[in-house]
Amino acid sequence: MGQNRRLQLSITAKKLTNLHYALMGKSNPFAIVTVRGDNPDNHPTVIGHTEVVYNNLSPTYATNIILDGYRFGVPLYVEIGLFDFQSKLTGKTVRDLSAQSSVTNVSVTGNVTDSDVLTGIKDGTFDHKVMGTALFEVGEVLGARGNVAAKDIQTGGAVYVHIERSTVEGDLGQIKFQLRAQNIHNKRTLGTSSPYFELYRRVERPTGASWTSIYRSNVCRGDLNPVWEPASLDMETFCNGDMGRIIKFVVYDHRKGGKSKMIGAVEMSAQHFVESTADQPFEIIGKEGKFVGSLEITRADILSSKPVPPKGERRPSQMDRPPTEIIPKQISFGKRPEFLDYISGGCSISLAVAIDFTASNGNPGQEGTPHYFHPEAPNAWNDYEKAIFAVGSILAKYDSDQKFPVWGFGAKYDNVVRHCFQCGDEVEVEGVNGILEAYRGVFQTPLTMSYPTDFTEVIRTAGLYASHEQKTAEEEGKLSYTILLILTAGNVENVPETKLELNDASGTPLSVVIVGIGDADFTRMEFLDDHDPATDTGRDITKFVEFSDYKSYNALTEAVLDEIPDQLVDYFFEKGLLPGKAEVEEIENIKPQAADDDERTLTYFG
Repeated sequence: MGQNRRLQLSITAKKLTNLHYALMGKSNPFAIVTVRGDNPDNHPTVIGHTEVVYNNLSPTYATNIILDGYRFGVPLYVEIGLFDFQSKLTGKTVRDLSAQSSVTNVSVTGNVTDSDVLTGIKDGTFDHKVMGTALFEVGEVLGARGNVAAKDIQTGGAVYVHIERSTVEGDLGQIKFQLRAQNIHNKRTLGTSSPYFELYRRVERPTGASWTSIYRSNVCRGDLNPVWEPASLDMETFCNGDMGRIIKFVVYDHRKGGKSKMIGAVEMSAQHFVESTADQPFEIIGKEGKFVGSLEITRADILSSKPVPPKGERRPSQMDRPPTEIIPKQISFGKRPEFLDYISGGCSISLAVAIDFTASNGNPGQEGTPHYFHPEAPNAWNDYEKAIFAVGSILAKYDSDQKFPVWGFGAKYDNVVRHCFQCGDEVEVEGVNGILEAYRGVFQTPLTMSYPTDFTEVIRTAGLYASHEQKTAEEEGKLSYTILLILTAGNVENVPETKLELNDASGTPLSVVIVGIGDADFTRMEFLDDHDPATDTGRDITKFVEFSDYKSYNALTEAVLDEIPDQLVDYFFEKGLLPGKAEVEEIENIKPQAADDDERTLTYFG
């Protein structure tokens, strides 16, 4: 079974519709995130919510949401609901609320994630106005350029979600810090600036950098020498396990109406931040490159609930471990990349499909045989169609051009057995529907289903295709990895030759997954899973499963694809090919998908 991965979601919204009456200011949006597992209609579970951003119709949230349970090959649905916070419930003015830190404005919503309260969205008793909801499948977001996806919401505007792998799995505790500033430049002609700061971490990309907001401080009204409230952040949120990551502090002058003005900024590495002392101030530099004040870090301590004992001492058990302990500020992290690092770095996954047209399938016109089409029930697919749709739908999310070669083997044309021939009119078809159409179209050609079952030519062709895709990607500074999906109803008859071909293909960026279709005895296919690194040369690139062993699409795709992440990393890491810098697509360049049906909003909380 594939290993679960921990992810971080950051959320932005743009051009939301104002739900306040005229002269009553703007909406105060906050987001609640639910997860629905592997089916969009599963009962939702609330996993977190953002802070409230007041008087703002295009909020960028500083609160990142942690999502556990992602596995390659299994769909994972998350839904983001946007709500207009009713500030009158707090007894405070919007002016006072907006001066609070982002952490405080997470807690101000109280028990909005309590299940009893959330049911009120159906009967109209929920305290906050619904702005809209948006359903996302995590694989689609990870497969999108920059790991960013967007969707319109029902009342207007759009929500954007960015996903990043959490590199530390929540094991590094928290950083507690406090900042103050001296001699802040006054941005106002009348009155005195009210400074606050926003903390960002940098996400690298080939053309520059993008910044993810992770904390917003309280506002110090009319104070050019502010001392901001102490704050704490999970180390996951602070730097995501990379102490060399650049952190940026931007100081703003808070203005009514949400249109704050930037005063200046400071950049440093996370390591530099935690090692700084109050007597080492940083210069705050304004937009024109001028000095606009100094920033002092009066405290920066990393606290962990899992301290590492000195060498030679026993590791304490969970029972006798102290609750928190300040740990050394110099932290090191593993250098071996993970699958999601490659995906985030622009590695594309290409799919190639090979389909068995040998006589072992039986008469395709006879009901009950693997290739039989159901003319009386066109929506009742055969097992070939089901396997193509299930596996193709998962892998297509990670393919940038949505074009796939489809090959057949085992059919006789002009009295010659063809062990690799093109299905369809094009060398590459478009989308999963294109694969299905190419497969069905073969039966409109003058083929004769024949023998033997021979994979060697399609494996060799797939290896050449994978190498070509990788070479093309490298010319653009990227990587490409290919997965060959072989669907077969028969046993391989040339085992030694097949093993040699797989061994040769292991030197290319290729994995081979084989799905046995029908009720044949596939015991002779067990050699495909018998790779022994101690005696066999080459990488282990093959996985075989029987379609009939799995009762759902999700169970099938998880079994078929669970070894792909390690195989991909093994290939590139052994070649010395590291992930590219994480791509980040500018929000302005992303076209949101159409809004979900209104019914999804009504059933947002189950």
